Amino acid sequence: MRYNFRKNTFEDLNSDTNKIAISGSDKDIKWRELSEIVVKLITELHALNIPKGHPVVIYGHKESLMPVAILSLIKAEIPYIPVDVIYPDERIEKIRSITGSQVVINLSKRKLSVKFAVEIDSNLKIIKNSIPDFQNSVYYYKNDPLAYIMFTSGSTGEPKGVKIHRSNIFSFLEWIEKDYPFDQHDVFMNQSPFTFDVSLYDILSSFMLGGTVILISKELASNPQLLFSKLKDYKCTVWTSTPSFAYLYLRESNFNSDYLKNLKMFLFAGEVIPTRTIKILEERFPKTKIINAYGPTEATITTTWIEITTELIEKYNSVPIGYPKRDSEILIDNESSDPSEIGEIIIVGDHVSSGYFKQEELSGKKFTFHNNKKAFRTGDLGFIKDDIVFFTGRSDDLIKFHGYRIELGEIDSVIRNLDNIDNAITIPLKRGDEIKRLISMVILQDNYQITDQKLKEQIINQIKDKIPGYM
Repeated sequence: MRYNFRKNTFEDLNSDTNKIAISGSDKDIKWRELSEIVVKLITELHALNIPKGHPVVIYGHKESLMPVAILSLIKAEIPYIPVDVIYPDERIEKIRSITGSQVVINLSKRKLSVKFAVEIDSNLKIIKNSIPDFQNSVYYYKNDPLAYIMFTSGSTGEPKGVKIHRSNIFSFLEWIEKDYPFDQHDVFMNQSPFTFDVSLYDILSSFMLGGTVILISKELASNPQLLFSKLKDYKCTVWTSTPSFAYLYLRESNFNSDYLKNLKMFLFAGEVIPTRTIKILEERFPKTKIINAYGPTEATITTTWIEITTELIEKYNSVPIGYPKRDSEILIDNESSDPSEIGEIIIVGDHVSSGYFKQEELSGKKFTFHNNKKAFRTGDLGFIKDDIVFFTGRSDDLIKFHGYRIELGEIDSVIRNLDNIDNAITIPLKRGDEIKRLISMVILQDNYQITDQKLKEQIINQIKDKIPGYM
C-alpha cells in the first residue's frame, strides 16, 4: 500500500495493509489504519467548512498522528503550518496572527494558551472556542494549491513563512523516485522536528513508496540504548538527520553495523559534515553509504546530493554538497561569472518556492526567474568544480546550528527589546567549520547595575518565552 501524491489517493489498497506505516512516540499505525484515519480527519475538516487554502496549524512533536495530519491536509488541499512543542507561545501567536489561522490540530498533551477558534485534539475531537472567521485568510491557488507554510527565523525578529506548493512537492518526489535507491522495503528514521523541512525527506518518501517511518522524539534520542534498540527491532535502513545528531552517538558501543545490521544509508542535511565524523562512520559502518544533501527551505527540502567518501574528500580537500537534482540548476553569482570561483549560490528549478508569505518586498529581493524557471538567491557562498557544488559559508548573519536555521539578527532584536538593554550582538563560536555554541554580548544602559550571573539568568528567563530553545 502506498500514497500517490499526483493522483492524491491511496493505491494498492489490498497489499501490505498490516505493515507498519508510522511508529510514533506514542503508538504504531499500520497502513490500513493510516488510510482510515486520513478519511476520518478530512471528514472532520469538511464538517467545519474549512475552505481550501485556509492554513491549519499542526501542533505537536513526534506523535504518530503528526504525519497523518500532514498527509490529510495535503490531500484536502488545505495548507498546514507545523509548530513544534519547543516553540514558545509568543512565537505561536505571531504565526497565528500573520496567517489568520482559525484552526489548530493539537496532537500534544500540552494545553495551548494561544487561542484558536477551533481546536482538534489527538482523539480527533472538535473543540469550538469561538465561531471561526475564514473570510480574510484563504490563500487558494486553484492550479497549484499551497501544501504548507514553513516558518523560519527572520532577521527583523519576526518569523518568515516560506510558501511551498503541490508542484514543488511533485518535483522533489520525482527526484526521489528516479534517482534515490529507496523502495517499499525501506524503514526511515525521522529525527528532525516537523518545523524543519528535512523532516519531510523520509515522511514523503515513505508515503510515496509504501515504506515505514520511525519518529524519533527528544526523549528517545536522549536514551541511546532505547534508540538503537528500536532502530534494530524495526530494521531501520535509512538514517536521516543532521551530522551533529549522529556525532552524539559516536562513542556508543552499539552504534555500528554489527548491531544495526539493516542500515544501508546515512542521509545528512542541514549543516556541514565534519571530516572526522565521516571517518568514524566509515570505520563503524563500512558498507553503509554516507550521503550529503543540501538545500534551503525555499527550495523544497533539498536540491543537491552526493555520496561522501574519504577518497572524495582527499581529492578535493573539502566536503562537497553534491550534484543538482535532475530538473534544477545551480548558478554561482560572482564578478567574474566563473562558477569555479566563489560566489552566491542561486537555485533554479520547479521545486523553488513562490516566495515568502505576505512579504512581497523581501520576496522580490530573494526570488527571481532564470530561463522562465523560478530562482532563489540563497545567500550561501560556494563554487562548482567538476559539476560538483561546494559550500564555503554565508554572505549574511544566517547560520545553521544543529540543523536549525537561525538569523542571528532575530536573537539580537529580541535581546535589544528587553528592559535596560542598550544593544546586543550574537556570534557563533566555531571549531573549524562546525558551530559549537551561540554567544550573545550585551551593552547595558548606563543606569543599570546588576551582577553578571543574575543578569545572565534574567535575560535567559525573558527570551525563552520569545524564541525557541535552540536559539
